[in-house]
Amino acid sequence: MVEILHWEYRKTRKPHHCWGCGKEYPAGSDMVHAVYTECGEAHACYWCPTCEEYMRRYFERGDGSGYGGIYENDREGWEALRKEMDR
Repeated sequence: MVEILHWEYRKTRKPHHCWGCGKEYPAGSDMVHAVYTECGEAHACYWCPTCEEYMRRYFERGDGSGYGGIYENDREGWEALRKEMDR
């Protein structure tokens, strides 16, 4: 089971890849920095605003995604949400 230890909104100081879509975002991007434990190991990752909103809308508690899985499994839905958020 995954336990979230840290979930913080940050403006990045260097480029980072989003765990949900796998896209690289440049330094100065607003992203979520997450730290979590799984199977006794700690992990850290970044989430872009689109993937964070996608999870909020469509994931159930306990759902997860492999690296790039949100975009890979629902490109059309991710792109539509990104366009909606850009308005």
